[in-house]
Amino acid sequence: MSQQEYVLITGVSTGIGNDAARYLIDRGYHVFGSVKKSSDAVRVSAQFPKNFTCLEFDVTRTDQVRTSFEIVTETLSGNKLSGLVNNAGLALGGPIELMDDEKFRCQMEVNLFAVRNVTNVFLPLLKGDKENNISGGKIIMISSISGVFNTPFNGAYCISKHAMESLAEIYRRELMMYDIDVVSIQPGPIESKLWDKNIDKYEEYYDTEYGKLMGRANKIMKNAERRALPAAVISKLIHKILTRRRTRLSFIVNKNWLPTVLFVKYMPARWVDRIFYRQLFE
Repeated sequence: MSQQEYVLITGVSTGIGNDAARYLIDRGYHVFGSVKKSSDAVRVSAQFPKNFTCLEFDVTRTDQVRTSFEIVTETLSGNKLSGLVNNAGLALGGPIELMDDEKFRCQMEVNLFAVRNVTNVFLPLLKGDKENNISGGKIIMISSISGVFNTPFNGAYCISKHAMESLAEIYRRELMMYDIDVVSIQPGPIESKLWDKNIDKYEEYYDTEYGKLMGRANKIMKNAERRALPAAVISKLIHKILTRRRTRLSFIVNKNWLPTVLFVKYMPARWVDRIFYRQLFE
């Protein structure tokens, strides 16, 4: 890079966000990274002593996001953001019928409404001007394969990520005049603490009519964790998207990439239903 470039990544305390911050800092970027907890802010700031500005905000709190906008604007000193990586999120599993309204709304609040709020707040720092040949920044949505493929007992997460895919496409089409490109990354299993938050964590459903099925779904999650790719795979892809003028609009990232794409995009839905039936009911 000929000059300092700046990228904002939400959710850098662990997992994909943390590794992406490391990867980009090592390649000369200045990273603004958000965390929710003060203890994480201290730890991550120590981890990245140079070319890193820690932003402490809850992505669902627009007031906190706006406060961080002022910090970013001051640090940029007139420069633009090269990219915004919407990475922060959570996954809440369970049968759609039994998941309580508060948990369902929380899933949507973090994975959808907060992404829109964060994006809207920081958009002024990403906008270019096509008429005057001023390049805009990139918005990268860390979505999921669940954003294009629905799985039982993962419904709330799937719905939130499907909505995120729609949000990405709408932003891209509405922001073309600002030369802002919006790209979606759709990872399959990735090494992350997210697994610890979901595997063996749904005891409240075991005494229901879904109990046996939840046990089988839990085994499927454990098998998926064993096939998880390292977060560095996503970090490299983020860097590729940031450094190339144009890339594909979406990337499915999975260990068996081609079979996954063919299965997700071309397998008849009734066939997929039958596969899940065999896994869960037979």
